[in-house]
Amino acid sequence: MERKPSVLIVDAAEETREVLGTVLQRRGMETLWVGATEEALRLAQTRQPDVIILDLQVEGTSADQLCRPFAQKVRETQTPLVVLGSVRRSDKMVHGECFPKPYHYAPLIRKIEELIQGNSDADRPPV
Repeated sequence: MERKPSVLIVDAAEETREVLGTVLQRRGMETLWVGATEEALRLAQTRQPDVIILDLQVEGTSADQLCRPFAQKVRETQTPLVVLGSVRRSDKMVHGECFPKPYHYAPLIRKIEELIQGNSDADRPPV
């Protein structure tokens, strides 16, 4: 049985987690939903999601402080990171895609699917 692609959603808003998670599940993905960064980092380590979605309004810290541990995880595992909110582009965010708020779900879903497809293509041996 083939493993479903997985997406870790880190967002303080339960409604956003549920809406995004439900849409992704209907598109054949496994979703993990959390509202706090500590739990998200633990899940990222243990479950190794294919994509991480990080809302910058998860906790009362600066975007750089919030992104730093996720950026480190991205560098270690090459897991794509999608950041929801405004952030300055810096070396900490080299591996991240940014969606400024307010965002629309359709382009976000398309980007997640592109990133997952890119990861599965990268896992395949060359022809």
